[in-house]
Amino acid sequence: MTKPTIATLFANDIRRNIEEVIKVDQTADEVLSAEIDEYVATDSIRRHYTEIFERYRETPNKAHEGIAIWVSGFFGSGKSSFAKMLGLTISNRPVEDGHAARRFATRAGDKKIEVLLRAINEQIPTHAVIFDVSTDRGIRSGNQTLTEIMYGLFLKSLGYAKDLDLSELEIALEERGELARFEAQYSSLYAGKVWADEKDKVAFSIGHASRVMHVLDPASWPQADSWTKAAKSRGDITPGKLAERATELMKRRRPGQSLMFVVDEVGQFVARDVQKMLDLQAVVQNLGVKGRGKHWIVVTSQEKLNELVSGLD
Repeated sequence: MTKPTIATLFANDIRRNIEEVIKVDQTADEVLSAEIDEYVATDSIRRHYTEIFERYRETPNKAHEGIAIWVSGFFGSGKSSFAKMLGLTISNRPVEDGHAARRFATRAGDKKIEVLLRAINEQIPTHAVIFDVSTDRGIRSGNQTLTEIMYGLFLKSLGYAKDLDLSELEIALEERGELARFEAQYSSLYAGKVWADEKDKVAFSIGHASRVMHVLDPASWPQADSWTKAAKSRGDITPGKLAERATELMKRRRPGQSLMFVVDEVGQFVARDVQKMLDLQAVVQNLGVKGRGKHWIVVTSQEKLNELVSGLD
């Protein structure tokens, strides 16, 4: 008789790959489905999710400025996975043969969570921007503010250029109904290349965009580099403008949807830096006031943010 091995005692293949650390920017279908299927929702975790889902569901009928969710805990306590699951389920991200909300509710084994998520997905369709502020490859330097980082990634998630000057150009052209003409002219000038594929190569795309504007409107842009000189650093962003643009651009490209930012490792990013902490505070306040309950932000931090604030005094 064949003796059973330890492997036969487990429901799942013990040789499967299991990520040591949950990374919020990993979005491949197989990764997401595995993370949901491996997630362990304790009674305490289920209570926290239920509380958040209930508050989120009531927002359309009871708009409020309390739109920030702070997820704090020691290293390895599950902050990133909690926040990531929150963003995935509320936005109901497609995952392999289904969607994140239903898959998560099944894994959690909680009927109330299932009902709440179904109501949220049907009544409050949501666009989520999920990223790790400490590791995102698009972050140029430690001098960037959280506002700039959030805005750039928000723009990219909607299909705009991540560079602020280029995105301002796209937004203005789109408003005038001329973006398609610009894209067609770009392809004509640059051997059939597609603007959407090339615009994030900023070292080249800014100069190329300027040349296209010169061809389209030589009276306004008499030289091939005229737009580049005029547009340089025009795309500055403030917390107030972020909130206003979030409302405006969501109406354009995600009409009828709410917006949720999930920002991992915020505590590490602000790191007792007064200006960064004040910037974070301003972002939360402006999203709450100007978003009218349509914009939410979820952040993770090893320390509670009120402790970070007290440490700045």
